[in-house]
Amino acid sequence: MANRDRTIENLIEQLNRLPGIGPKSAERLAFHLLRIDTEEALQLARAIEQVRAAVKTCSRCSNLDAQDPCSICMDGSRDATMLLVVEDPREIARFEDVGYKGRYHVLGGRLSQLEGIRPEDLTTSQLLARVQKDKPAEVCLATNPDLEGEGTARVLAERLVPLGCKVTRLARGLPAGSSIAQVSASILADAIEGRRSLS
Repeated sequence: MANRDRTIENLIEQLNRLPGIGPKSAERLAFHLLRIDTEEALQLARAIEQVRAAVKTCSRCSNLDAQDPCSICMDGSRDATMLLVVEDPREIARFEDVGYKGRYHVLGGRLSQLEGIRPEDLTTSQLLARVQKDKPAEVCLATNPDLEGEGTARVLAERLVPLGCKVTRLARGLPAGSSIAQVSASILADAIEGRRSLS
């Protein structure tokens, strides 16, 4: 490897720390930032500074927003009887896009034995306290349909059911365009259980 300026190496190292950015992508991004107009590169730096200064974690639901409580928690028109539990703030936008009008709770991740993430590393205690206080009629566990997401939902359900609320899970079934021979047994079992009438 050529001997490069330490500031370039530092930029590559910092970019490489971003999720999904490997060493080659980090190098490509670093040299792109050096090639573009100085003002354009500084706009990116200022945008990062501004978002870090302005955005905070909502004290009610753990969403990210410029205000605390967040704009969704402050919206009085939302259905307070329905609480949707998601792993990450990014997922809220997906549910908003499909017209969900209830409230949210962000776990801040999911349980993982491999990574050493336990219930106390997530916002589990805040969720339980919120359910006890607000008493929603239903708590829907919208964790991802993979091994860690299923395990997280199971642990949460064990803690939520004694609080007296209805605990549900997002429906799952066969993905459009898939082959029955290629889907996993758990997806096929969910598809059978979640079947609906066509009449």
